Amino acid sequence: MFGPSARRIALLAGLSVAVASPALAQSRDLADDPGIVPTYINPEEPADMSFPVMSHDFGTISDDAKAEYVFKFTNTGKGVLRIASTKGSCSCTVPAPSKREFAPGESGELRVIFDPKGKAGDQHQTVTVNTNDAETPVISLQISAMVVPQVMVTPRVGHFGEVAKDHEAEIELTIIGRKADFAVTGIELSDPELFEAEFSETYEAELVSDSEALLAEGVETEAREPEMVRECKIKVTMKPGQDIGLIRNKTIVIMTNDEKNPSMTVELMAQHSGDILLTPKRITLGSIPAGGEFHREVTIRSLSGQPFKVLGIEHTAVAADAVEYSFTPVDPANPVAYKLVIDGEMPADARVLRGRFVLTTDVEREEQLYLHYYGQQRPSAQTSGR
Repeated sequence: MFGPSARRIALLAGLSVAVASPALAQSRDLADDPGIVPTYINPEEPADMSFPVMSHDFGTISDDAKAEYVFKFTNTGKGVLRIASTKGSCSCTVPAPSKREFAPGESGELRVIFDPKGKAGDQHQTVTVNTNDAETPVISLQISAMVVPQVMVTPRVGHFGEVAKDHEAEIELTIIGRKADFAVTGIELSDPELFEAEFSETYEAELVSDSEALLAEGVETEAREPEMVRECKIKVTMKPGQDIGLIRNKTIVIMTNDEKNPSMTVELMAQHSGDILLTPKRITLGSIPAGGEFHREVTIRSLSGQPFKVLGIEHTAVAADAVEYSFTPVDPANPVAYKLVIDGEMPADARVLRGRFVLTTDVEREEQLYLHYYGQQRPSAQTSGR
């Protein structure tokens, strides 16, 4: 199938990979762990990578354009300087060395590109350079900037907090744009059955500084003079009648006419609480000696004060025979609360004791409630002394 020439090419290609692989592996290791020191440091003829400037502040920049800076250096040592790897502290810094080896007295440049997209406020990044410099094999260069977003939405996560069963909840999002013709053109919900949303016309507004929005997000900013921006308000409503539990991984996408920021995505979250509350929500038995007894009580009550029935309880556990339980209404004449009593003993042959109660009720969308418990056996003095 292959002729002699083809086989020769394939063999050479195989040799090339074999030779290149160790170097590539070392480069990856150095990039992954800036603390690794290159093995080719020559103490007899040491290299010395000297930077006249080791930090740069871009000042105030927009988030829609990359910023570049060139760090200059000179090999002031007696031996050849070799750059093993360069790495930014995150994907927004991209070091690109002009070449890898520099003779004594030779100078070079390290170009750093900072992409501020998605950033806001005060930013600090580090570029790590791994070399065969005898005294400082790992060198850190610093860059900083105050990033001003051209389009910004707050809050960055739309959290409704705890929402009671069969209640609706609302949050308001604010999106601003700095361009004179900025406008919100549409919105899209990932789950329109769960949420609904509407947005206002985009209008002119005075922004005292980004701090009004960013400080609420925990982002430090510098004070600036008031400026005119374009602003839009978006009202998002969580509809009633949803399943009980944590609601997450839902989003609203805000479309704009900004070419570099055509859409902004905000995650929507809520804790949809039911009417039936378990106190505590989880039982921690702690550390119990073998044969030690434990007693716990759990209250099951209606937050709205509506009577309900606990139709049954199912118990599954490791060493289920070691646990006994009973439940009774606190007031049989008005069953708005129940008490679950749990008694047990730590089995001698069990290192842990864990289980789950499944409570069945007649409450709509809360037909099953879960209560977990966990404990572990405390080692005896004789066992722990071995």
